[in-house]
Amino acid sequence: MTNDIMDRNNLMRNWFNNDSWMNNLPSMFENNFPEDSTLKTDIKETDKNYEVHVDMPAFDKKDIDINYNNDILTVSGHRDSFNDHNDKNGDMIMSERSSGRVMRQYHLPAVDINNIKANYDNGVLKIDLPKMEKKVDPSHHIDID
Repeated sequence: MTNDIMDRNNLMRNWFNNDSWMNNLPSMFENNFPEDSTLKTDIKETDKNYEVHVDMPAFDKKDIDINYNNDILTVSGHRDSFNDHNDKNGDMIMSERSSGRVMRQYHLPAVDINNIKANYDNGVLKIDLPKMEKKVDPSHHIDID
């Protein structure tokens, strides 16, 4: 019995230590952004607005989509493959740039949807979301005698 357990442990150790199966992983995820390419974001809140800055380097403005619905701001974009990604001569020694689609959502309540403004400059998307003026709560608590 002990030998069976040892054999199973060795089998698992050999399988995980053998990186040949991992060499095929990049092809499975081709045309997708790597996990660490999440849209890096700064959000500032004041009494009057939210200011959102999203790093989106190497995106074309026409390939960025911004939506606000049900208190959720959604920023998405896609990049087509790079023309110089193909390595016909075998000269490429490293390639980290990627293509594909990215998306991120942010919960930002009570925004005046008619006055949202966005600007894209030098790889940074800036979105200004003015808050709605505070509404008076029409509810009223009634004490029971």
